[in-house]
Amino acid sequence: MATVDIDTGNLRELARVISEHLRANGFSAEGAANRQVLALAEECGEFVGAYRRWSGQARRTGTAEEMRAELADVVITAFGAAEELGIDLDEAITEKAGVVFTRGWREQASTP
Repeated sequence: MATVDIDTGNLRELARVISEHLRANGFSAEGAANRQVLALAEECGEFVGAYRRWSGQARRTGTAEEMRAELADVVITAFGAAEELGIDLDEAITEKAGVVFTRGWREQASTP
């Protein structure tokens, strides 16, 4: 497998490049968002399967590396879906993180 120099600090650019490669290899722009959303669901399922195997909750075992690779697929595909949907995922994540930190956290049990 060829090694590609990728700046993982810029996943939005990575998604753009992947989108270009898909177009260059016969995947039309029409329906691209739908394909990416469905691919994201598929990758999430593959990650869950890898986690189940790694954590001993499946019939066969798996490795942490397999789980790690599937989680990377989820993130890359999420950025790909965002690219096709015209969503600035960096901005959306920043905004959502702000919301997450304004939520209450699990209540601590009071000690009598």
